[in-house]
Amino acid sequence: MKSVEERIIQVISISVMDDASQVRPETKLSELGMDSLEQIECVLSLEDTFKVELNEALLWKLRTVQDVVNAVNQALAKAS
Repeated sequence: MKSVEERIIQVISISVMDDASQVRPETKLSELGMDSLEQIECVLSLEDTFKVELNEALLWKLRTVQDVVNAVNQALAKAS
């Protein structure tokens, strides 16, 4: 089974139509060409993938892939 980080990277790479090997934790979402609409679509995909709800206020603070990983991990911790 893939780790949470690997699954998030896969979802993000599909959202931005880029090779997953180009998506690293330190990668800025803006570097991936992700606009605000794509960020929202990506978050919805992540919520569906992990069956969690991400904090709306936190969503606008996500800048890097690692920020997304942290947000999903926090949501998973709250859900269990």
